[in-house]
This record gives sequence, C-alpha cells and structure tokens, in this order.
Amino acid sequence: MDNNFKYKLLIRQIYELAKANMRSRYRKTIAGFLWVVLNPIIMYSVQSFVFRKFLKLEVPNYSLFLLCGLLPWIFIVMTADMVTPILDFSGELLKSFKMSPAVLVYAQVLDNFINFIFAFFLILIPTWIFSDQTFSGVIFLPVALALLVAGVSSACWLLSVMQVFFKDIRFIVSFLTSILFFLTPVFYPVEFVPEKYRIFVDFNPIYAMIEPFRYCIYNYNLELLCKSLLRSFVVCCMIFTLAVGFWKRKKNEFYLSL
Repeated sequence: MDNNFKYKLLIRQIYELAKANMRSRYRKTIAGFLWVVLNPIIMYSVQSFVFRKFLKLEVPNYSLFLLCGLLPWIFIVMTADMVTPILDFSGELLKSFKMSPAVLVYAQVLDNFINFIFAFFLILIPTWIFSDQTFSGVIFLPVALALLVAGVSSACWLLSVMQVFFKDIRFIVSFLTSILFFLTPVFYPVEFVPEKYRIFVDFNPIYAMIEPFRYCIYNYNLELLCKSLLRSFVVCCMIFTLAVGFWKRKKNEFYLSL
C-alpha cells in the first residue's frame, strides 16, 4: 500500500473517530457541547476570582494572565488523564479490528483539542477586549497552539503505549500532575519563583508548552517569544523521539501485552 494513501487513511480514521466520540458524548444531553466547555470556564472563573480577591496577587490584568496558563494546563492534564489508559482499555477492539493504535490516541487528543480551542477563545476574546494589552503577538498564536497539540499528542502516545506494559503509569501521571500544578507557573508569574528553585521551571516540559501563550497574549516580547517557541519545539521533538523510540522497541510485544 502506498505510504501517501496510508497516511491519508490514518488521518481520515482519526477525524471520523473524533467526530464519533463527540457525537456520542453529547447525545441525549440538554446542553450538549456546552457541558465540556463549561468545565474549564468555571475552573478559570473561580480561580481568577480567588487569586484576585482573596490572595490579592499583584499581577496586572490577572484574568488574562491566568487564562494563558490555566486553560492550556487543563487541556494538557485532562487529555493525558483520558488518553493514557485508552489503549489498555481497548485491547479487545484492537485485537478484533485492523486499526492502528495511533488512531484511538490521536482521535481523543483531537476531540479534547477542539473543546479546548472553543473554551479558550470564548474566554480570550472578551477578556482581551477589556484589557489594555497589545494584539501584536496574536499572529504567533497558531504556532503556540500547533506546538501545544504536537507536544500533547506525542506525550499521550508515549504514555498510552507505556500503560500497556506498565499498569501503574496512569496513577503516576495523575500523581505527578497534581504536584506539578503548584510547581508550574500557571497561576503565578515565573518571577515569583526564587532563583534557587528555578530548576523546577527550567526543566518542566509542561511549562515549556504553556510559556509561549504568555508572550503571545499577555506580555508580548518578540525576543522572549521566539526563545519560548524554540524551547517548546525542542521539548516536543524530545517527547516525539522518546515516543517513537519506545514504540519501535515494544511494537512486536504490543498485542501480546494487551
């Protein structure tokens, strides 16, 4: 079979499965798509209120600042949580039908990404309009989004394959993301982190994918934005390399371990 045809077929399968996932999720619900979008919006609204009014963090335009960190964080964590066990739970399906395991992983990532995009811009547009921030960095937003989905897709592929061989992976992922939420500058600026603890930020792959959003939307600086995009790209390449390497090592044992 021609490789070009195989890739087109794979993309078509991912698209159709993602569409089927969305339809089944919203079938017979009153609000439908709105239920999924409400979760990040409510979390964002509550945290924005608490950190501005209760903790009184001295950060200008804090609502916009939080948006750039919290919503990408929710997308990353929720997607990893949903996708990590997906291959392990779909063993019978993968053994019964000739389907690439990647279809299940990327279809779920695509489903979550569509939900994220809708919620992100639903909050971003009115928040941006009522702020005094410049719109200069918005042209780089598609690049930040592309790197985000590429990094999350690679990480989810790696984690979902690892879960087939090591059943504790999903619990480890949940545990680590709970800790990383406080060690990642999501709801506070990176400047708040003392120098001696910056290692938790410098080697944090999640922050590497979130940081470009801050420079695109909240605090536009072309030099810093380019550096953050480069860092995000390097992290994506590293995760992708790990995912491909692990799959090549284990693919012959994959179906035996399902």
